[in-house]
Amino acid sequence: MAILQSQVESSNGFDIESLAPSGDYIATCLDIADEFGVTRRKYQSEETEQQDVTRMLFGFKGKDGELHKIQTWEMKISGSPKSKLFNFLSDWLGQAPSMGWDYCEMKGKGAVIKVEHKTSQLGKTYAVISGISPVKTSLADYSDRVIPVDQFGASTSTPAPATPSTDDSIPF
Repeated sequence: MAILQSQVESSNGFDIESLAPSGDYIATCLDIADEFGVTRRKYQSEETEQQDVTRMLFGFKGKDGELHKIQTWEMKISGSPKSKLFNFLSDWLGQAPSMGWDYCEMKGKGAVIKVEHKTSQLGKTYAVISGISPVKTSLADYSDRVIPVDQFGASTSTPAPATPSTDDSIPF
């Protein structure tokens, strides 16, 4: 018997009301949203595969004194040194992350981010994090300027609907 099931697709991420201004800022990681079993098209193919993905939400005070939010693009959860997530975390930590480490520990931690504006082919402008580094380096320490998470209000991630797995070997 064939059963029709809807395709699981990830959400568009966090609810962000306004376009973050471009520039360099000291930011706080407000939230991290992981989604498991998201159906994605394989790279340069029409075939699909199941992927586990994550995205991170940051908040910062702009030059205008207002609090702003910005999120990363969706990144495949992968420990490969070539993956976007691994490189993003390496830049943020100032060193490669240890295998088996839970990157969700970074929620509430600070970073120095570079925000740029990109325009899609449809003409919509997005704020993107084009660079990230630690708040404390051998040249500077901005740790005291990291804004606590609770000052940004509740973050609202919109997770994709989960479909039950028939694989009993998955421990969660």
